Amino acid sequence: MSSSVTEPVEPPRVAGARGPRGVVERFVRPGPTTLVVVAAYLVATLLLANASSYTQSLFTVAAVFGILAVSLDLVAGVTGLYSLGHAGLFALGAYGTTLLSNDHGWSIWLLLGVSVVGVGAVGLLIGILSLRVSGLYFAITTFIFTLLIAALLADLEFTGGLGGVIGPLFPEFSPSLEWAGSSLVWATMLCLLVVALISLAIRRSPFYAVLLAVRDAEPFAAAAGARPALIKVAMFGLSAAMAGLAGWVFSFQGFISPGQFSWTVSVNILVMVILGGMNSLTGPIIGAAFVSIFPAWVNINPFWQEVLFGALLLAVIVLAPRGFVGIVSAGVRRLLGGDERPAGHDDGGAQRMLARMRESVAPRTDAPAIECRDIVFSYGEGVRALDGVDFTVAPGTVHGLIGPNGSGKSTLVDLIAGRLRPHAGTIAVHGQRLERHRAPARVRHGLMRTFQTAVLIDDLSCRDNVSVGLYSRTPRIGLRAPVWPLLPTARRDGRRIADRSRDALALSGVVEWSAVRVGDAPHGVEQLTQLAWACAAGPSTLVLDEPLAGLSAGETERVKTLLADLREAGVSILLIEHQPRFVFDICDEVTVLNAGQVVATGPAAEVRNDTRVREVYLGQ
Repeated sequence: MSSSVTEPVEPPRVAGARGPRGVVERFVRPGPTTLVVVAAYLVATLLLANASSYTQSLFTVAAVFGILAVSLDLVAGVTGLYSLGHAGLFALGAYGTTLLSNDHGWSIWLLLGVSVVGVGAVGLLIGILSLRVSGLYFAITTFIFTLLIAALLADLEFTGGLGGVIGPLFPEFSPSLEWAGSSLVWATMLCLLVVALISLAIRRSPFYAVLLAVRDAEPFAAAAGARPALIKVAMFGLSAAMAGLAGWVFSFQGFISPGQFSWTVSVNILVMVILGGMNSLTGPIIGAAFVSIFPAWVNINPFWQEVLFGALLLAVIVLAPRGFVGIVSAGVRRLLGGDERPAGHDDGGAQRMLARMRESVAPRTDAPAIECRDIVFSYGEGVRALDGVDFTVAPGTVHGLIGPNGSGKSTLVDLIAGRLRPHAGTIAVHGQRLERHRAPARVRHGLMRTFQTAVLIDDLSCRDNVSVGLYSRTPRIGLRAPVWPLLPTARRDGRRIADRSRDALALSGVVEWSAVRVGDAPHGVEQLTQLAWACAAGPSTLVLDEPLAGLSAGETERVKTLLADLREAGVSILLIEHQPRFVFDICDEVTVLNAGQVVATGPAAEVRNDTRVREVYLGQ
């Protein structure tokens, strides 16, 4: 067997170029830091619970907004959904708790569950309805929701109208626990702690890389088997449940009125997240504490307070888009003189990866790896991009797909991979018809694809990017994420993901770049990382869309060796490429497209000598 490691890439010893430790690395090697921080947090809570009433009120309100800021960051910072509906969700939790407790005598502990589950369900509904749009339109949709809730609270008689209502009383500790101080302070700070730990667990799980893929590279996530729309809805539901929790604990602060849940509150929550540092654990909490406590301490005029916050927000967006936490992190890295990553080495990872692929290919049937029959597709009412396309990829072969620009190659790849649906015809993967199914169905049947331009996550390391490819091979990864570090099975899966991601990088020949951010890696390493991502889950069929784009001669040879190794392992490969010599040298069979129709298909040697192919594609 030929080796898949040839002509090593220059080791990435780049000082100061890396970001925080990788997702997988942080999970596999957790330290005692979290326990120390939690212990210190509980001691601080004890001191606060015995402080003056004014100090308690100030910090508990800041903690409530810390919960809201963390909840918003889980959708805005992690999945890119800028919601202005959190004030409305906050109001549902607060008013629901108050009205059901005061008017109907419901237990506040029962209402804790009702607030979390009920507001979370509302969040799921809003997500399902509003995620048909994105970006600015999503923000506007959620903003309208807040306006609607605020208007109803001000106009309905049973909510107390503009005058508001008095909140329920929170039960005090028993006499034996008087030393602990205010029970409400403990409840509020523990709610913030739970929310922060859930956010930490998600960030320490491999699912975090999938969430960032949904945010920054949605086609990349979908091609790995993830369902971006479902993930966005679920994360918005979780975020809404946290907002409901904030509403529950806020209802015990004494008095609630519609003015406390106006649209400006949604904007202020977003300001907290941005000022503190978006997509960070502590940033939103720091931002919430600053925005909540600073005006009370300095006793500034409300007008100048808004001016100051507006100026700070503009300054952060322009000068330090990563917020306070980003500034501190950058300063610490400069102070420490950066970080230098040692070069890695291939300790048999490539061979382990090939062995796994042989195991995954073995159970497959003898049916064609890919079979397309009478495929018809057009964009709108225009000319057909594909018109009656027939071709078959035999198991365990490399099948080339070539043709001039505009011939329909990329469209056919998107149809095979499930990104598009044909208007007519059938597509089967290993004997299973899948033309009406989306990309995740292809992944479940052992098919993975790459893209012409690598759509990876710049903020994550090469290894973390590759780990996204294992999404379909990790059971219930999203459901387990909120409690991931507590689960023994998750620890086992985390180590498995780390090992397989590194082995896949070894197979593609760039294992020494494992810990380097993709944004700091050269184009060739980025392309080879995408190949590693596609191989990580051990697919039986690979669809490679121009894998040689922008590669050097040495990197091209590496890809050629890799394809030969994969074929020997029994993997079926559909190769789309513009370099005829490479295609005819490596492929067993070749199909040629022109103007959406098959010009020729068959053994590579026969197609190479076909007169029509020479006229249409080779220009001879």
